[in-house]
Amino acid sequence: MNAIARSKNQNNIYLIYISAIAISILLSLWMGIRTTVINPDAICYLESANMIGTDGLHQAMQLCGQAKWPFYSLLIYGFATFTQLSSLIAANILDGLFSLISVASFIYLVRLLGASRRTLWLAAATILLAHQFNSVREYIIRDHGFWAFYLVSISACIHYFRSPRWSYALLWSMSIMIAALFRIEGALFLVGVPMLVWFQPTKRFAQFLQLNTLTIVAGIGVAILLFSSHHEVGRLTDIEMQLAHGYELLTHQFLVAKASLAHNVLSPYSAKDAGLILSLLFFVWYLQSVIANLSLIYAVLAVYAWSRKLVRLDHSAKLVIVGYVLVNLLVTAAFLIENMFLSKRYLIALTLILMLWVPFALEALITERKQPRWVLPVVIMTIAVYALGGIFDFGSPKTYLREAGQWLAANTQDNTKIYSNNEQVMYYSHHFGHTLFQQSRLFSDMTEVANGKWKQYDYLALRVQKNELTNNSIIQELTMSPVKVFGNKHGDQVVIYQVSR
Repeated sequence: MNAIARSKNQNNIYLIYISAIAISILLSLWMGIRTTVINPDAICYLESANMIGTDGLHQAMQLCGQAKWPFYSLLIYGFATFTQLSSLIAANILDGLFSLISVASFIYLVRLLGASRRTLWLAAATILLAHQFNSVREYIIRDHGFWAFYLVSISACIHYFRSPRWSYALLWSMSIMIAALFRIEGALFLVGVPMLVWFQPTKRFAQFLQLNTLTIVAGIGVAILLFSSHHEVGRLTDIEMQLAHGYELLTHQFLVAKASLAHNVLSPYSAKDAGLILSLLFFVWYLQSVIANLSLIYAVLAVYAWSRKLVRLDHSAKLVIVGYVLVNLLVTAAFLIENMFLSKRYLIALTLILMLWVPFALEALITERKQPRWVLPVVIMTIAVYALGGIFDFGSPKTYLREAGQWLAANTQDNTKIYSNNEQVMYYSHHFGHTLFQQSRLFSDMTEVANGKWKQYDYLALRVQKNELTNNSIIQELTMSPVKVFGNKHGDQVVIYQVSR
């Protein structure tokens, strides 16, 4: 009877994974169908993938910024070549697969933390309804692959710290190395996470070597390859720079920002506290960014789970999770200080860990009888509202960008000189080829066509924001009427002019 019960329980757990995977596939399909304009980063990945087949990897890596770390573009090229699909469809399929791995890995991590069967169902709901995670499904970005293997690496690391075996050590090394092939930040986890073994009670040096064996072998192999062939190192120099001069860069940027705050914002009486004020500003900015990325309702549920100690982490799980959180904090906080900017998707790796507590909080709300009856319905409704915002697009439609580009493609000759201040319009015009990125950097500043310089072009495709038509100095210079206007209901437009000779 016990064997039958265990078998039935295992089947129920498989059902959770199968259901979550099926829903993840449907969500990815829906995002692909609803997407009318590809994101700007996707243009780089798709064009560099296409260029690999015609001009080789070395040339493709020079095409645009993101192509310098070429694994994702190579993967798109390889999959498109194998399946005979377009690069766009191949990229969407790959990203859907990576999202599927992330969903399954998240549920498995919750299981490793001691979840019941119902909590696993709630874990599936948590990740499938996560606002920010779903809102980036439509983007063709290498982050999808990074998040997938990053989550796999956390599971492998917990297993290793619970039971140090070569199989777990190699699985961790391989998964985080693959994650690093998608985003260079993965290399910092590869270097930093093995340091956690020094907090183990015994066999610390042996475990440190186990976790680093594959890294050492791979490092020697890469060094020999680079030395013997003189290949481009891509973004490896970024890691070298950060390891060697990261602290200096961070300190310099902080001091520059502090001086600017003291001289341009604060009064002479408060300038002496500029360092403290700037530190508080960064702290609040970072905390707000994490909460917004996690979503307010998930943040409240996570705090509720922490305050109630709903998850009883063993030493191994606690060590691994704290280690991954610290590396995430170091990477993202340093990026914020150095660049005064932090994209929402850069924080998803961190918030995926914080999200692990959400299903346990939901389980407690379901089983807790002492709380007011309205709490659980309000929580469910709030989660649903946030989820709808990630699954459906309630923002400004950008279809007009694609339509404008396609109109140019259909109505101009190959030798037609076109100016556009929007990279997506340029992409859909199929007019610029491999010069697109060089030209888009030049065209992004509309002074390129100021003071009559627009006369050198045959067509101008100007993207303008709402109400900009009446106060844009460039448009005021033009003496002709537009031949075509594409826009959305919010007043954003692409205005196309044909220049008379």
